[in-house]
Amino acid sequence: MKNIIAILIFCWLAVPARAAIFHIDPANGSMLNDGSAAAPWSTLAEVLDADLIETRRYDPLPYQAGVSVLVPKNAGAPVHAGDTLLLYDGLHGECFYRGAYNSETITIMAAPGAEPILRQFHMQACAKWRLVGLHVSSEPYGAYDGNHRVFFESHGWHGPVREVEVRDCVIYSATDITGWTDLDWLARHSDGIHISGDQALVVNNTLTNMHFGIIAAGDSIQAIGNSVVNFSADGMRPLGSDILFEGNTIKNCYDVDENHDDGIQSFTTLGFPFHRVVLRGNTIIGYEDPDQPYRAALQGIGCFDGPFIDWVVENNVVVVDHWHGISLYGAQDCVIRNNTVLDPTPDVAPGPAWIMVNDIVGFESMGCVVANNFANTFSLEGTDVYVNNIALPDGALYTQHFVDAPGHDLHLLATSPAVDGADDLYAPPTDLEGIARPVGAHSDVGAYEYHDPLHIGAETGMGSGIYPIPTRDRLFFRSGEAGRVVHLKVVDQLGHIVIHQHQRLSEGLDVRGLAPGIYTVRYGNVAARFVKE
Repeated sequence: MKNIIAILIFCWLAVPARAAIFHIDPANGSMLNDGSAAAPWSTLAEVLDADLIETRRYDPLPYQAGVSVLVPKNAGAPVHAGDTLLLYDGLHGECFYRGAYNSETITIMAAPGAEPILRQFHMQACAKWRLVGLHVSSEPYGAYDGNHRVFFESHGWHGPVREVEVRDCVIYSATDITGWTDLDWLARHSDGIHISGDQALVVNNTLTNMHFGIIAAGDSIQAIGNSVVNFSADGMRPLGSDILFEGNTIKNCYDVDENHDDGIQSFTTLGFPFHRVVLRGNTIIGYEDPDQPYRAALQGIGCFDGPFIDWVVENNVVVVDHWHGISLYGAQDCVIRNNTVLDPTPDVAPGPAWIMVNDIVGFESMGCVVANNFANTFSLEGTDVYVNNIALPDGALYTQHFVDAPGHDLHLLATSPAVDGADDLYAPPTDLEGIARPVGAHSDVGAYEYHDPLHIGAETGMGSGIYPIPTRDRLFFRSGEAGRVVHLKVVDQLGHIVIHQHQRLSEGLDVRGLAPGIYTVRYGNVAARFVKE
């Protein structure tokens, strides 16, 4: 599914056909060249330092919304909005740039088969930039500096960040942490991706041996299909409204300092609430190896110091030896459904892992739904609906439900009482793997829907069997089903049904009335996601 999502996002923000491609090759390039394939420039850092990009900046400064306007910057420079910078093997330097608002997206990407390595990419006050397939680490430069490896930073003087993307990048503090002490961690680790701005995409990136993994500090940010493996602080942080964290893997936390470590953590400041955040289909595992050095008692999804309003937390797998499996403090009208939350050692403190909804000072939790979840325990305030949840206070009970709980395979056994045990009214349309619910008579409890693989076709999952993706007007279905009339539903990111009708597939589905976003279309055993532009 991750590859399909990557293609989807790439098509959504595709480079215009008229755009130019410039080549940057540390081994064979020179800044005296013209950036063509035959005469490439040398490094990305030098291209940025030489102001070879025609873009825009705000004036007057300091930036004031509604007062400052965009004016040309580097007029006549060779690289224009919509162009691509193609990077070849080698060290491309430490990249810093400020004040760069493009009218169309400029892409900085790895050439096919190449491994360009940046020490850091730091851009302030910018819009419409895309990074694709880059390697970012200070280690190949012979140093460990503790900085953000990729940082898009809104700046109080120069202006905000918006419409940026980081996709398919490999980001690491070090390639090998074998034998590291706690002092090595403190001296050598760095932070991964930090987006301080709005309307960002962080897709299919691999981050290893990090301090913080991914921080999304802004509104309308989507982090999809990323992997954060080996970290010593928080795996991911959603710090804003209208955020989607979906299909991410976060595992192996190292306790080397005083930070209380979370797989996914959120907290508001000054009492301003975060609205409409979706945490869907993420896998959080505190440790894979029980003998891991500096093994942390990781908190799973810890959302403290709300208010958090209209959140959806669904289809997540959380395996942590801590009380906080999923915790929302100060939650209003939030939905927590079909999660699987387990403590590998529920009889050992801290733990066992709970699902909790709690009040905070000055804000009472209310109107929440907690449905169809596994957890060791539940502790709930302000919950209007509590249905079909299964508590597993004793680890011996895991063998009744899961294929291999010690090995973190939490697919259901056919004999589990959780099969057909969910309340269909509150179940999401798919499970963690994109299998449509229900497969049997009713949906199942937890993140996975039990199914016989022989009876689940390849049509399930993100985007398969439907086209075009993205779409603006109509969605079409594969020709083999063209004549069928089906009972069809379209569900938005919050689980709301936005289209519900009988549909002849040959006619295609009119989606012009939908707001831009990601949706799930479901009929029969088919559940496929698409983007509406």
